[in-house]
Amino acid sequence: MRHVSASVHAVDNFDSDIIRGLGVDYVHVDVFDGLFCENKQDNLNCFKILKKATKVPIIAHMMVVDPINYVDRIIEDIDIFEFHFESKGDKELIINSVKSYNKMIGIVLNPDTPISVIEPFLDNMDIVLIMSVFPGYSGQKFIPETIRKVKELVEYKKKYDFLIEVDGGINLENSRKLHGVDILCSASTIFNSKDPNDTIELLKQSDEK
Repeated sequence: MRHVSASVHAVDNFDSDIIRGLGVDYVHVDVFDGLFCENKQDNLNCFKILKKATKVPIIAHMMVVDPINYVDRIIEDIDIFEFHFESKGDKELIINSVKSYNKMIGIVLNPDTPISVIEPFLDNMDIVLIMSVFPGYSGQKFIPETIRKVKELVEYKKKYDFLIEVDGGINLENSRKLHGVDILCSASTIFNSKDPNDTIELLKQSDEK
């Protein structure tokens, strides 16, 4: 059974009630600096709010130009720090900084970035997140090419030890095609559901034959 992460944004009026009662395995928080993509939602206080509200591991997905500038500001209130390969800065420095706090590190790939570029970092990665939409707003449609990219990334797991996460446009149909994915990240499919926990359970079981 795979894991499911509820995706929320670091909005100014963040309220932890949005995740209350959800049977998810992670809470995935999208942070946008308004430069990496046009959306801007960077209320870092949301991590302190979540830390008090849940015992579920918190993922910080940093859609920002310079991730290293955020590590010290949020690291005490999160469990996993994810940064984009496409962002600026010394990637080894980011990795080592996060690891120095004994936190998990993840690298993120945009839909048009090939898997091969991250192989030099896979020895030190806990998670690889494949974006199945382009960074920005919730509700975008899943990019089918993601299925092929996941298959390619699964091959790398024969040599390296990391979790595979997919984020963007995930629903009950396309989740069944993402064989080998460890974490499904979803916003609309969960929060727009009549029964969010039933939907979460179906997503968890979506890799079962």
